[in-house]
Amino acid sequence: MTPRVAAALAQIDDAIAAHGLSIWIGAEPTYTDRSSVAPPWLGVADAAGPDGDDKRTRAAAIALGLALGSGAQVHRAPGRQFPDEPAPRFCFAVTGAPITDVAAADADEIRTLAAQAPGPPAPPDALTVTPDPGVVEINTAPCASLTAFARQLAAIDRAATAAGLSPLRYRYHGDEVDSGGGGQLTVGGPTPMTSPFVVHPATLPRLLRYLHNHPSLSYWFLGECAGSASQSPRPDEGVRERADELPLACAELEHLAALGPVDPELVWRTVAPILVDGSGNPHRAELNVEKLWNPHGGARGRLGLVEWRAFRMAPTVDAMAAAAALVCALVARCARAPYQAPWHDWGSALHHRWALPSVLAADLDDVLADLATHGYDLTALAPELASYRGAPLVEVPVHPRLAITIARAVEFWPLYGDVASQERAGARTVDPSSERFELTITTDADAAPPRVIVAGRGVALAAWTPGQYRLGIRRRQYVPAPGFVPSVPADEPLAITVGDDDGAATVRLYAWRPAGGGYDGLPRDAADAAARRAERITIQRLPATPSWPPRVITATDTIDVRAWREEHS
Repeated sequence: MTPRVAAALAQIDDAIAAHGLSIWIGAEPTYTDRSSVAPPWLGVADAAGPDGDDKRTRAAAIALGLALGSGAQVHRAPGRQFPDEPAPRFCFAVTGAPITDVAAADADEIRTLAAQAPGPPAPPDALTVTPDPGVVEINTAPCASLTAFARQLAAIDRAATAAGLSPLRYRYHGDEVDSGGGGQLTVGGPTPMTSPFVVHPATLPRLLRYLHNHPSLSYWFLGECAGSASQSPRPDEGVRERADELPLACAELEHLAALGPVDPELVWRTVAPILVDGSGNPHRAELNVEKLWNPHGGARGRLGLVEWRAFRMAPTVDAMAAAAALVCALVARCARAPYQAPWHDWGSALHHRWALPSVLAADLDDVLADLATHGYDLTALAPELASYRGAPLVEVPVHPRLAITIARAVEFWPLYGDVASQERAGARTVDPSSERFELTITTDADAAPPRVIVAGRGVALAAWTPGQYRLGIRRRQYVPAPGFVPSVPADEPLAITVGDDDGAATVRLYAWRPAGGGYDGLPRDAADAAARRAERITIQRLPATPSWPPRVITATDTIDVRAWREEHS
């Protein structure tokens, strides 16, 4: 952890304490073997046989290394058994001491722990190491401060690295993605009754209102899939009638909180039926309240906890610590002060305008500015928060007064088939064949609008700000099987031309290697992955933009080129 990040976390800790709040934080970092294509490292949770043993052995090495380095105890605990899985998953519990460092464990110790019979259940304050599809998941022990949380994350990362695991993976064609298991954050208090959501019952309804009005908090930190089929759907991405109930539910809770203490079970009963995914599953909601005050969840249902799921696995320890600081600051802000902005009905803009990174970045800046006015200044953590979205794909200076940038945007992959029919499966099937980019054009403030041609069609743009234009472009990168509308071909490559009378450039984006054929295995390292990504982008410079083709459309936020059949012929 860098000194700058450590100092910023300590400052937020001090501000929260100075305001009389106690906010505990936990997380679920996930790691994978990025060099493996074995089922347990792609989509299977706890497989039997050699592959399953490898995953279990790596997990045992992580748990044992953390325990030995911290003077804690470690044992095999009973794991969860999911529908249609033949046996409970493995689980290793580390208890008895704060996780601060890592020690090397020998192979015999690791094998012994991996083969140990399950003992007592892991207590709620334990660190656990368990499997999930494609990854090893570490559930951190709850931490009383961001500083302690970051120290624990650093130890976990060292242990995972020593076990040969990574927080990211590379696709065959070079794209860098997260581990695939998510990086959710959980907020609570020292005890269930001292949780900020119990002590300050207006906190949760204010937070729900805040998240609804700031979609950057839903989409900026996500991985490849957003929307109703994701692992963290927003309430307004599900059933319309249910989403319409949420403003009423939050207003009622805020009204009750203004009158005095509120039974935490009533808080849970008011929002729990609404905070679910499309199949009614509460676990996948953007804010998961299963462990807030759920009378049907036993002792583990009444922990005063809220899980925030709209986070991919962070690229670095510093990035996850910064995200935790953001979450803690938002909870503190909503615990201390009203948030009464009216609910926005985003409509179709939610999946068009809010898919664009520039829009999300501006909204996140607004969030950070608001937090600063309430005493929680996260300015020093801005680089780590920005790292969740990554760098642009390509930046092209067309001529001294005109430049274009193309970046990945948020994409919303629809569920393929019936939600209920896939509910018992370990993973659900979506159509991931579409991808979205943001095209940003910068020119002189008084210059004429540049000419833009996308996939053979002219696109007329209105300026976003003087001299700046932006456009979301959605295309099909391959024909899915199974998937939607199988007769629509891929837009390969996607050609984008931008320019004026003084010069132009055509950027072609390839979903696969331009020469065709397969890759020789997964990328060896970051440099190999970067080389494969670079190969899939070509730039052709022109003396001026060609005349617009006969078909010209006027665009606002996003265009979808998948249906432009005449240009495919």
